[in-house]
Amino acid sequence: MLKTRFLRAVIFSLCSVFLFASAERAYARPDVADLFVEALLGRDLPELNTVLSSNFIFIGSNGHIQDKDHFLDSLQTGRLIVKEVRLKNTRESTAGSVRMITGNGVFTAYSADPLPSGLMRVTLIADRKGSEEERIVLVQLTPVVSTKDCADGNCRIR
Repeated sequence: MLKTRFLRAVIFSLCSVFLFASAERAYARPDVADLFVEALLGRDLPELNTVLSSNFIFIGSNGHIQDKDHFLDSLQTGRLIVKEVRLKNTRESTAGSVRMITGNGVFTAYSADPLPSGLMRVTLIADRKGSEEERIVLVQLTPVVSTKDCADGNCRIR
């Protein structure tokens, strides 16, 4: 009888922990980098306006630099159309409220200005000021060429 009660208590505890963890994951807000990629691909300007900080800077693969207003305007007017974004070999570093995500990825876009597409080194910097939600401060795309070391993130810059 005592063993049965003990087993029930253990099973109940494990189920409670599992259900709580599942519920917590279900209500957790997706990572700001994932939100950025989804909004960029879907040209969801209101969502981009939310995830980008007021001092956001975009450095395109052609070296062209845009602030938040010009970046959103280029998406809205169709001067920049992003077709594909895939990240792999990502690494994160944090310092206080700032988080830097780097990795290799494929970035394919069409632009009024010539814009290299394909394999890129992607750098994304996000900041969380005080109790605010994390916002993206900078995105930089650097064209790279595939090398044997590229699999671990060390592609050579084009």
